[in-house]
Amino acid sequence: MAGKAKQSSKSFIGTGGFLGFAVVTYVFYTSTIIAAQDILAATSIPTSSIVTCLILPYVVLSMFFPFLVDKTSLMMKACMAGLFWGIAIIVVSLTKRPSVRLVGVVVASLGMGTAEIGFLSATSLHGDLTIHSFTCGTGVGAVLGTGYFTVVTTVCCLNPKTALLLLLVLVPVYPLLAWMINKNARKRVSEEVEYTRIGDSPPSSQDGDQENDQEIHPKLTWTEKFKAAKDSLHLAVPLTIGLFADYLIMQAVVTTLAFKNTRFDPRDHFQYYTFAFWFAELFGRSYGLAILSVKPSCSVVTKHTWILSSILSFNLIFLILASWYRFVPHIGIIMLFVIVTGATEGALYLNTFAVVGKDMQPRYREFSRAFLTFALTLGIVIAALMGLWVERVLQEHCAATVEDTGYCFTRSLHGWNATSSCLLRKY
Repeated sequence: MAGKAKQSSKSFIGTGGFLGFAVVTYVFYTSTIIAAQDILAATSIPTSSIVTCLILPYVVLSMFFPFLVDKTSLMMKACMAGLFWGIAIIVVSLTKRPSVRLVGVVVASLGMGTAEIGFLSATSLHGDLTIHSFTCGTGVGAVLGTGYFTVVTTVCCLNPKTALLLLLVLVPVYPLLAWMINKNARKRVSEEVEYTRIGDSPPSSQDGDQENDQEIHPKLTWTEKFKAAKDSLHLAVPLTIGLFADYLIMQAVVTTLAFKNTRFDPRDHFQYYTFAFWFAELFGRSYGLAILSVKPSCSVVTKHTWILSSILSFNLIFLILASWYRFVPHIGIIMLFVIVTGATEGALYLNTFAVVGKDMQPRYREFSRAFLTFALTLGIVIAALMGLWVERVLQEHCAATVEDTGYCFTRSLHGWNATSSCLLRKY
């Protein structure tokens, strides 16, 4: 009984640690995305430029980092991610020139890439439940990040720059979680090793840790890595299509859908769209952990991820038509499609990374999960680049067909101010 309780405690540390990694990473990530309109306030720079700067370096990183994840320690990944995010937030918050702020977003991309590729792939070495806890954590972090930024800027009347700077308190959480997970893993390995007779010379602790890790999780050869990449392609294509539809919707289409019959101004539409999207995505990404916590033997994922990407593609087509023809009478309908998009994208993320490399050795799953982050970012970057054109075309068409052009774009043309953006001061 005591042994089971001890084992459960160790499993909880690993599961909770990766959930924490995901929460912190997505609080940073979604706060940066939802701050996009404030970062670009009083400029004509397209919203998709934020996503482009936030994803392009990530794409480059995802092209070679998967081949190095087994050579980089968890602590190193944590420290690098924290350093990148800290620098990014300071640059974005304290500089006035939009071009310099975009440089800060590029640094944030390196933090996001290091964290997601590194931590997502590492789940394969720490138990089957950690992938579900990580995906759940991404949803929780997204809701916390968007909810935090929306509330403090529209209800609490806090300046967006200050709201971003307050997130710096989360940077030390990265190395702290890495230390906890590593300590827990070393304890687990030490309890499973075979003891030697007195007089035998044991290896040094550092070398021993490395040798134990190699014995338990032998590294893949280059041939095995390329085979793992090939075997993952059937999941990579739907993931790329789904993420393309998802990000084009959120960064180029709904940004042109604002309504006069609401209680908030066009700038706040984007905040509420983003919050609704990530709140729905929380359910899509966390349903697996919720079900497995109650019934561990239940099968909660499917390999038919093309169904989910098809739903996202349909939503994209509908919302583009809604923006072009302006036939939707109320924000509630748009919110419904945003919610469906969020939940579906969350399920696509979970199912893809949970299924890939299933029933294979941990190092195989580690590489496969890291490799699929390239497909993930490829869809996003294509959407971001296309969004530079799509958003402008939809906005110009709206301006040519409606009387009040202020509702053709969910951005403040004069920058954030407490009078127009703070709900408590408006009513």
